[in-house]
Amino acid sequence: MKQDLIYTHTYKQTFHMTTGLKSHLEILSKDRQTLSDLLYTVSQNNPFLEYTPSQDIQQYLEAGISDKPSLKNELYLQLHTTKQKHNETIADYIIESLDSHGFFNYDLDIVLNDLKCTKEEFIDTLNLIQTFEPLGVAAKNSVDSLMIQLKEKEYIIAYTILKDYSKELEEKDFYTISESLDIPYESVFDELAHMQECNPFPCSEYATESTTNLALPEFTIEIIEDQLKIIPKEMGNLSLHCEEVKLSNEAKKYLNEAKFYIDSLNRRNKTILLLANLLITHQKNYFLFQDDLRECTLKEIAQESGYSISTVSRTLSDKYYEFNNHMYPVKDLFVSKTHNGSSKDSIQKAIQLLIMAEDKENPLQDEQIVKELEDMELYASRRTISKYRKELNIPNSKQRKKGNPQLDRAD
Repeated sequence: MKQDLIYTHTYKQTFHMTTGLKSHLEILSKDRQTLSDLLYTVSQNNPFLEYTPSQDIQQYLEAGISDKPSLKNELYLQLHTTKQKHNETIADYIIESLDSHGFFNYDLDIVLNDLKCTKEEFIDTLNLIQTFEPLGVAAKNSVDSLMIQLKEKEYIIAYTILKDYSKELEEKDFYTISESLDIPYESVFDELAHMQECNPFPCSEYATESTTNLALPEFTIEIIEDQLKIIPKEMGNLSLHCEEVKLSNEAKKYLNEAKFYIDSLNRRNKTILLLANLLITHQKNYFLFQDDLRECTLKEIAQESGYSISTVSRTLSDKYYEFNNHMYPVKDLFVSKTHNGSSKDSIQKAIQLLIMAEDKENPLQDEQIVKELEDMELYASRRTISKYRKELNIPNSKQRKKGNPQLDRAD
């Protein structure tokens, strides 16, 4: 019997207006919790905008699950108040691409290809973001973050030591450092003290990403009469309050901002629903019959939706769906195509290679294998890894631990 996919359209926002105040992509790429925080903050400062979170968001907030300020919100606030000239598209790209430590470590060629900008334009914007608080954000790594902080605080000698004498620092060869820089031996320790004043992970006090067990789902998938049903989760009620009176120029700015957020929320709802519909259609047999995930790439969904690969990626990044009372990352539904056979074969071969090379004292758990595969641009859920591992007669991590006789039997 042919299986059809249907979805329920439940959101209620109805305004359709446009504005150039800021990037719609900023709203599109935020998860529900972060977006709710932003809408609440904006509504508190905008006399024309009123926001009431949906019931599940309200319960989430009342539970006090996340008490850290949002790093992205903090950076966007500084971005929108800076007087320094900058490229907003590039700035948005950098902020939305930060990892869980607040670092930006992407290949420059890929970035320039995504943004269609010059190296100079990108570096100028990156340098601007790196001056924002917390100082050291958007660095490549913890060492680069320290160097940014030292340079900004004008600790030039400490900066030079960290940049040019990493080997000597590691070996605690302070005499070589003092002689090379022509500074007293005791002064080296003063410079080390400057380094200790800095934080290699300056974004640790901020919320940088959602976690699976605490995340709010964007939509729920249900099976009703052999059909998949996608039910979007509402953000709540975002409404415009404006009497037909003559407004001052300042009031008009607030009104335009209110219209922007209402329009952007509409766009976000529709875009996520469209992309979810396409993605779930590709993987419907996975939900209906517990089949393996089909090959499905960002490029395919981008072509079918008419959006760019970058937009699809950033829209679905850090987004979750609910199925059978469990939450899963949307990105787990993407399975990359390879040039060496089917995706299943490639993933199974990668699993075998990873386990052959693993530390026998600390074998890889299935969750760790998922992350290792992602670094290889192969994507599979933990459940799929477990299934493939069993098909390969590979025991679980506990059974594979060195000295366990079950490992010899499995191999």
